[in-house]
Amino acid sequence: MLLEHLLHPHDVIRDIEDGSDSTRAVALARSAGAVVWNHGAAADDVQRLPGVVSVPSPASGYLAAVAQVLPAGCRIAVVAARGPFARFAVAGLDLPAAGRFSFAGDPTAIAELRPDAVLACGRLEREVALFRALRPLLPDALLGGVSPGLAAFPEVLGGDPDGFLAPVQWHPDLRGEPELGPRAAEVVAASPRPLDYVAAQAYAAALVAARCLELDPDDPLAAARTLRTSTFFGAFELAPDGPQTAHRLAVVRWRGGRQELVTASCPG
Repeated sequence: MLLEHLLHPHDVIRDIEDGSDSTRAVALARSAGAVVWNHGAAADDVQRLPGVVSVPSPASGYLAAVAQVLPAGCRIAVVAARGPFARFAVAGLDLPAAGRFSFAGDPTAIAELRPDAVLACGRLEREVALFRALRPLLPDALLGGVSPGLAAFPEVLGGDPDGFLAPVQWHPDLRGEPELGPRAAEVVAASPRPLDYVAAQAYAAALVAARCLELDPDDPLAAARTLRTSTFFGAFELAPDGPQTAHRLAVVRWRGGRQELVTASCPG
């Protein structure tokens, strides 16, 4: 029953910062000793809050992961929202940007720069609107962001998604022998429709929480702080200051109507 309830959370297609914003609020309001089993908040500051146990990799690795798969010498333009998630994502991009823009700006200003690639990090609807505007203006540029990581991206885009790049926390083609729970192939087979990494990380968080409660029913947070394990979602281990440190982001590219893995070993 646990798998059935967690495979398809209802609010996957929303503001990409909802997970971090809502989890931040819950963590700040939690009662003493309570644990926040974090499956949807990647913002680095949320993962460092007391009582938070995070399964996904921090936001600071998102754009950096995509940048690693771009051609050497690629001129990158970055378009970022003002929220904490986007700030951490941009801060983790250890490359000089040819230009930095906000979503409030005119896409033609980005096009005039003639970048080789444009990386975006913002709300779903803003990323999609930007991509729709940039495609005819920069037909040869590589376009990437957080929204193409969603399984429903083609439907939301309303057009051909081929070529779009995205960091993802999980992909069904990733292989491994998990210590906890089922293999990826079993999880995929149990789902009646394509799995998003957002749904996958929710199930993985439940597996980790259950294991910690087995190890120490009275103090599962202490168990989580020392736990080193893996699920179908990937490795799990927390840094001393809280963030997830063992899990690794992957990068996907849309091709032929599906997300293909470009790399499966980017720093998280």
